[in-house]
Amino acid sequence: MLILEYLIKLLRQKRMNNLDTVIDFGSQNLRLGVFDQSSKIIYSSNVKISEFLESGNLHKSLNKLIRDAEKKLSTHIVDVNVLYDTSEFNFIDISIKKSFDQPTLITKYYKSLVEEAKFIISENNFKDQVIHIVINNMIVDENRKLETTIEDIKIKSLILDLKFICLKKSLINNLLNKFKENNLNILNIYCSSYVKSIFYKKNIATENNIIFLDIGYQRTSALFFNNNKFQFFNSVPIGGNNITNDISKILKLDINYSEHLKIKFNKDENEIQFNKNSADLLKQIIEARVNEIIDITVTQINYFKNINSLEKPIIIFIGSGSKLLPNVNDINSKKYFSELIFFDESDTKICDAGINYHRSDDSLLTKNKKKPIKIGFFEKFFNLFSK
Repeated sequence: MLILEYLIKLLRQKRMNNLDTVIDFGSQNLRLGVFDQSSKIIYSSNVKISEFLESGNLHKSLNKLIRDAEKKLSTHIVDVNVLYDTSEFNFIDISIKKSFDQPTLITKYYKSLVEEAKFIISENNFKDQVIHIVINNMIVDENRKLETTIEDIKIKSLILDLKFICLKKSLINNLLNKFKENNLNILNIYCSSYVKSIFYKKNIATENNIIFLDIGYQRTSALFFNNNKFQFFNSVPIGGNNITNDISKILKLDINYSEHLKIKFNKDENEIQFNKNSADLLKQIIEARVNEIIDITVTQINYFKNINSLEKPIIIFIGSGSKLLPNVNDINSKKYFSELIFFDESDTKICDAGINYHRSDDSLLTKNKKKPIKIGFFEKFFNLFSK
């Protein structure tokens, strides 16, 4: 009987080892997705962190998310991959070159050159940890551009243009400790805005001048793409919560009721039970803050001003805060964009973006490797008869 129970336990553990768990860690919501090896989602759920604000304990919301999943899946969740966003992300551009005395296989030095660039970034930004490495351009023999490394090509020089998205080590340690409190081990941390934009971009027909504007609760991130390549990242500590605070301060309303009004405005401004003057003022408050967010993150930054193209960029709004915008008619910066797209985002799509990136070749440059697990006698025995 004991052997049978042990074998059943091994079966569950073996099944879980073939699954990947993604948690989107937001300021207000936690989203969870569990995926099989075909990247099919087999379980998903979400928890509003605000449900537990009275106790001031994030531990409870994360605990509920995990325990509900474990009950449904009949197994323990230990290793997770976390999507995280904050205005504290740091964006760095670097070019690095290596010349060779004689023609050399590109594959011999390609990875080491990436590691050298990563080392330079780490040494000069010792408070940060590299979260994403993006190879923007690969130039060989001074002027020949490559899209991918070719196994048998020999080169005399190699230039890599790289983009780094980094995060403060103190924030990472804080995140690791929060998850450890629930007996969870974070395998990888990814920037949610970057991962989502990479995934959603596949559904956009054009490749030139695309901007994703991710408006969250406490921050807004802008990601710029051109010729299908990631170019620039900007994030500011202003989001949907600032709109709520504006409504509360100007209209002298309770903060919770102000959030309620904002949500009502999102759905249908005609549902708001206000006199006309107050309703107009509410609309002006929301429009003013939305215009400020777009200006600070996009139109006023030097990268946007220096975009040299006859074709105006498309701007795509994502994030929970972007749901306000379809009801905002007076967006001052409309003239700068050829099209405004409001992406239909869902909890499942966010988790899908996470697993898609986690299993992509792009993630291999920074992904933490799992340590091999030693296999005991009974597991070898079980594996033999489970084939």
